Amino acid sequence: MKDRISLLLAAAVCAGGAWAFWHFLGANAADALLTMVVLTLTADNVRLRRKLRREGKA
Repeated sequence: MKDRISLLLAAAVCAGGAWAFWHFLGANAADALLTMVVLTLTADNVRLRRKLRREGKA
């Protein structure tokens, strides 16, 4: 029973966050998503390049 309540609470928080994201950003939501994706990919690329340098493969 405790797991079900936790799962429902997590789902409610995620749904509320999604609603707030689209509600407050509106037409700019796509730009915000694209910016987050580009920043995430850039950070991952930097991390992988550092890992390759440490291992001497690049």
